[in-house]
Parts: sequence; structure tokens; C-alpha cells
Amino acid sequence: MQATFPDHAIAVLSGPNLSKEIEQGLPTATVVSSRDSAAAEQVQAVFSSEKFRVYTNLDPLGTELGGTLKNVIAIAAGVCDGLNLGTNAKSALLTRALAEVIRIGTHLGAQPETFFGLSGMGDLLATCSSALSRNYQVGFGLAQGKSLEQILANLPGTAEGVSTTRVLINLAESQGIQVPISRQVDQLLNGKITPQQAVEALMERDLKPEARD
Repeated sequence: MQATFPDHAIAVLSGPNLSKEIEQGLPTATVVSSRDSAAAEQVQAVFSSEKFRVYTNLDPLGTELGGTLKNVIAIAAGVCDGLNLGTNAKSALLTRALAEVIRIGTHLGAQPETFFGLSGMGDLLATCSSALSRNYQVGFGLAQGKSLEQILANLPGTAEGVSTTRVLINLAESQGIQVPISRQVDQLLNGKITPQQAVEALMERDLKPEARD
């Protein structure tokens, strides 16, 4: 978009914003991001309301990546719930998933703090915790033994995480980024492993310190 409109500021908006809840008038917050702070503040003023609180930041790349990568993780979260693995397992999954998203984002030039904000952790929690999320529904359905084709045929709308996963894996392989969770999602979507095998593969990885990439 910036290449198409070189003389105009580009702003992106992302956050824990499930559309059905917004339609119902339920409160939420979001972030609008632009390299041009004045543009971000202008959009902030236009969209802010008593039910929709808007923050700003100067990292559109991180904001876009947070909104994109969480769709992959939401598929994994749906699998976790579909297999009834419990609260401990899901909490561990989301924590390690956030580390994975930050690893990818910072490698590509985004700011790490962006992923602790509304377009990162906020969107991740919303998308991975609600059946309103289409990507979550994909993972949940796979865990219940449905085929991907069957799930997508009955899904209202598009589950972006399905196509994003393959793009992410290609990028990770070409740039040497470690993405263990996303890799298992990719294997699962391509029918190479079962949901149970995906969980086993993550649990049986080599032991290491938490903070190491």
C-alpha cells in the first residue's frame, strides 16, 4: 500500500476485536499503528468511542504481524480445547506461542514490545479463547476428527490461518527461524500427523532453558 501511495501515510488497526462482539456493542480496545504519529492520532480520534478504545503505536509491521500470526496459533489452541487437554496445557501453549510470535516478528524487524500489546497478546488471547474465531474452529474440528475440507466447507467466512501457516513455514525455513508450534500446525493441516501426534511432538522436544530461542 505504501508503494502504491508513496505520498500518503498508511495506518493499520488491529487488536482483540472479534467482529460479532463489536456488532453487539460490547466494549473492547484496539491499536492503530503508523510510522506517521499524526496519522495514527487522526485515525484514533475518528474511531474512538465509549465502546471502542483506541491506542496508537509507531510499529505497523509488528501490529500487522501480530494480527496475522495469531491466526496460526488459534488453530493450535482449537486443537488443545478439542482434545480437552485442560487449562494448564492451553496456558503453556499460549505462553510458548507468544515467544514464537516475538521471535518471528523481531527477526523481521518489528519491535518486541508491540507483541505484548493489544495487537499481539491481546489479539492472541481473544482469538485463541473464543469459538467465534474461525481459526479456532478449524483446530477444534480437526481435534474432533473432521477433515480440513469438511471444516472449511461449513465455515462461515475465511480462516486466514490455514493459508498463513504455509507462507510462514516457507519464510521460517528460508530464514532459519525456529517455529515449532507453527510447524506442527502446518503438518496437521496437510494431513501428515494427527492432533494427538502434534501434541506429542511438542511435548517431546529437547529440553532447554525457557529464555533461549
